[in-house]
Amino acid sequence: SRPIPLRAALPAPLPILAGGFGGMEPDEKKRKREAAATVSGKDIFDSIVKNMKTVGDRGSPEVTANAAASSAVPVRCRNCPLRWAGGCRSDGPVQDLREHLLNDHKFATRNKLPMKKHFCTSSGFEGAREWGHLVTLRGRTLAYVIGYQPSVSKTHGFVSIFAMQHSDAQALGPISVSIAPVVPKDSAGVRAAQFSWSEVPHANADVEQVAGLFPIKLFSSRLAEGKPHERAVEITIQTEVS
Repeated sequence: SRPIPLRAALPAPLPILAGGFGGMEPDEKKRKREAAATVSGKDIFDSIVKNMKTVGDRGSPEVTANAAASSAVPVRCRNCPLRWAGGCRSDGPVQDLREHLLNDHKFATRNKLPMKKHFCTSSGFEGAREWGHLVTLRGRTLAYVIGYQPSVSKTHGFVSIFAMQHSDAQALGPISVSIAPVVPKDSAGVRAAQFSWSEVPHANADVEQVAGLFPIKLFSSRLAEGKPHERAVEITIQTEVS
């Protein structure tokens, strides 16, 4: 089953009874109406957390309150997990990894993992390229980035995937990535590249050692689309919980 929508988790509006609170003085009526109409932010949050349930690995209801709470807590890292890729200016500990990825690496948020999604360059491979997204799956935040960094390799691009915390990595389980050219005939005989991890890496692990490298020949030309200077690659990422 799917997570209950947040709208459904909010407390239902209190009914307004015809005739008001009979027998009360005007000031007392006003106080009663204000008390009935006021729902605190804490009440709303508690109600949402209480009703947020998903189906666990064995089909039984699993309360995701801990996951929802942990996703809101800033994640600290000894270093940026993408520092090895050459596109990070941060030197030293990162106090809030999510904000760092969004603000410094210009990551975007997405509602789901890419399925045959096209990632396009704007001017070939004269310089570094990086496409990064944050996706929330069952209350767990997953980061993935596809990039090209000449200082790392002039012939290969890279794909790096990691969860914010170790507990998130354990909950998300195995993950796989498939990379293919948009136009197969333009890939010089390279048909596809596939990578899989038995468990999603986490941000405080050595992400560089588990990154996947793929030939940039998989980026095919967009000449047929009238964009001769652009090249594109097709990405699919899958997990057992997506």
